[in-house]
Amino acid sequence: MARSKVKWFDGKKGYGFILNPDGGEDIFVHFSAIVSEQSFKVLNQDAEVDFELDKTQKGLQAKNVRELNAMSLAVNEPVSAESVG
Repeated sequence: MARSKVKWFDGKKGYGFILNPDGGEDIFVHFSAIVSEQSFKVLNQDAEVDFELDKTQKGLQAKNVRELNAMSLAVNEPVSAESVG
């Protein structure tokens, strides 16, 4: 599993790029590679992400991409007694 930051992501086009943690070419990311509970999958620019790296004929591609801030917000969200029952 690799970790880096989102360089840019275009929600209308459904793709973007992640900065290569090794300093090489940027890594392509398609919306279908984003692991999220949201039905509309996007990544925020400069967001820190974990992902698996795949080498394709077209270059480096990310898969199983998880935005770390989104995960930590969901985990740390307080739960009140009223919301449980």
